[in-house]
Amino acid sequence: MEHLGPGTIVGEYRIEAKLGEGGFGTVYRAVHPVIGKKVAIKVLSREFSSRKHVALRFIGEARAVNKIRHRNIVDIFSFGTLPTGHGYFAMELLEGMTLTQYLKTYGRPHPAYALSVLRQVGRALDAAHAAGIAHCDLKPDNIFLTFDEDGAVVVKLLDFGIAKLLGKSSAEESSVTLMMRAGASAGTPHYMSPEQWHGVHVDHRTDIYSFGVVAYEMLTGRLPFDGDNLFAIMVKHLHATATRASVVCPALPSELDAPIMLMLAKSPAERPTCLAEAVHDLYDALWRAVAPPIDTARPRRGLIIGSALAAALAAAVAVWSTIPHSRAAVAASSMSAAFAVSPPEPASSCYSLRDGR
Repeated sequence: MEHLGPGTIVGEYRIEAKLGEGGFGTVYRAVHPVIGKKVAIKVLSREFSSRKHVALRFIGEARAVNKIRHRNIVDIFSFGTLPTGHGYFAMELLEGMTLTQYLKTYGRPHPAYALSVLRQVGRALDAAHAAGIAHCDLKPDNIFLTFDEDGAVVVKLLDFGIAKLLGKSSAEESSVTLMMRAGASAGTPHYMSPEQWHGVHVDHRTDIYSFGVVAYEMLTGRLPFDGDNLFAIMVKHLHATATRASVVCPALPSELDAPIMLMLAKSPAERPTCLAEAVHDLYDALWRAVAPPIDTARPRRGLIIGSALAAALAAAVAVWSTIPHSRAAVAASSMSAAFAVSPPEPASSCYSLRDGR
């Protein structure tokens, strides 16, 4: 389609500029002419607007996001159709970069920074699962990093276009489920769970597996499974055991190996129950790796605190070059605190599909 020029009115908003273009359509920066609210407008291309299954997927994404409503999930708050027949929705305007862009630009982040990002992704996914929705396409492209006024990273989870409603049999699936799944691909090969490759019923645990792949990639700088073609990648996801993270990246504490491998278990039943549990295990492993030894016979408070602060300072220095320079000072401070000052909090209770929660 022809691009919408500056000044074009879309719903309540006026187009200011094009932000990007993809296979399904174009994203624009827009503003509300009266109150000045800045938004992003995603416009579906004419070709896909005319395809019912794609248009239903487009609607399904907006419905899924609004069913969950979580601070770590991009907000979609307006939907409509242009006179030309193009579907569109308005969502919050994000400034920052995807995790893919971050990794390409800055490389493997410090474990403390990686875990601060993963914790927020985990919270978003647990909220989706509690609302009865599995994302089914978790990958770095769908994890967006923004920064708040204090410079701390704030994660936004994107693209619920192939999400799946949980806890329903095929015969019971609602029209919303069908809209979200119609014509959708199963996921992205490098991040797909074994059950997705098998094409069998999936539940929220498929997201836990994909989360494990993302965690492995963030912490090591490499994917756990790769290949020259789609078949080779599939075979590895189905049958191969990933090389331990600390072997791929010797700088990583070996304590992180076990919780990562647990998320990558081939059987869904062997994975953590929820993301809160998975993230807690990662933090617990990192804490055990860096916590200063405590002399229980004769505690020396000053030495213990001094060791913790030294470890925190070392962590801050280590991450200085791994993040955008304009945010480095503030982010290094917050990351050092997460890295070595306090042990992990207990994992929050996991929701239960069996209990309907």
